[in-house]
Amino acid sequence: MVDKKFENLKEELEELRDEHKTIEKQSRKLEEKVLELYTLYNISKTLSMSHQLDDLFNGTMTMVGEALNIGEWCLMLLQGDELFIRVAHGLGEDVRSKVRFRLDEGVSGKVARSGKAVLIQDVSKEKDFLYYKGFKKDIGSFLSVPLIVKGEVIGLLNTHKPQTNAFRKSDLELFTAVAEHVSVAIEKARLFEKTKEDAARDELTKLYNRRFFFEKLGQELKRAKRYKRGFSIIIMDIDHFKNYNDLYGHIQGDNALRQTARIMEEALRGEDIVARFGGEEFIMLLPEVDKEHAVMAAEKLRKRIADAKYIGEDLLPGGRFTASFGVSSYPEDGEEGLQLIDMADKALYLSKNKGRNRVFSSNDLNI
Repeated sequence: MVDKKFENLKEELEELRDEHKTIEKQSRKLEEKVLELYTLYNISKTLSMSHQLDDLFNGTMTMVGEALNIGEWCLMLLQGDELFIRVAHGLGEDVRSKVRFRLDEGVSGKVARSGKAVLIQDVSKEKDFLYYKGFKKDIGSFLSVPLIVKGEVIGLLNTHKPQTNAFRKSDLELFTAVAEHVSVAIEKARLFEKTKEDAARDELTKLYNRRFFFEKLGQELKRAKRYKRGFSIIIMDIDHFKNYNDLYGHIQGDNALRQTARIMEEALRGEDIVARFGGEEFIMLLPEVDKEHAVMAAEKLRKRIADAKYIGEDLLPGGRFTASFGVSSYPEDGEEGLQLIDMADKALYLSKNKGRNRVFSSNDLNI
């Protein structure tokens, strides 16, 4: 009888031990889930604070990588039919700057095409794995999750570890959730930047507007003073534009302004700021360009406008659609923005008085 009771107690003890192990296992899983949710919450909160793409990619994504406790990862964006690395951690400069994947290349291309995540526990068994085209060979396991916005793949979130079988199924679930938050953040930042860009543009010509120009001029002044560098300003006014509007009406006048705006954008450098200053007057900021080269840039633009074909230009004085220019430079023409604009404007006025379709700089004001 005693032996039977002892056996029963032993069985109950074993059952309690098994239950304790089960509870411990479930407790660990619950703790891991809570940690994952807390990590996801922090990532979501961090991403929601990023309104600009540069901030998102340069700072926020690094914080995301730290929150996920991963040493090697990259965010790839889709540009046309190619994937390129926009931001990365734990990868060499060669990988970041040189590696691109077409949509028919490797596992990354496969994920971008299908829009489905891929987890590879041993990349040596995957014939399509390209080790970032040989630039990163110490990869044992690999996880790639697509970034999807409105049903379209815009990029990938890739992470990898030197060891094989280094990822759990829960890692795939967590990274998929993170990728959703990153996708939303990228789309929000893009919309924010587009809204900001639209607000900085002139509605008619799509050039920058006066307010944006003054903002950039202030920034350039600070930069020039700090680094002891120069810059130049060009003011341009279309000749006889009132006559053109009177002859052909405001709709054709608007078309001529748009045509001129495109010529200006094509003639100048990408880093130059071209803005509509008001009516038929335009203003340009040329960073790190001295007066001599600014005059050359204005002359190039003057010639392109004069050589372009405008509807009805034969009825204008001189039979051509033309523009006049004034040029000033920092620091010789002033230490403040309004001084520089005033000097360029005086040079423009001289161009008008000397017969139009000319370029004069502040150096010519004493003649």
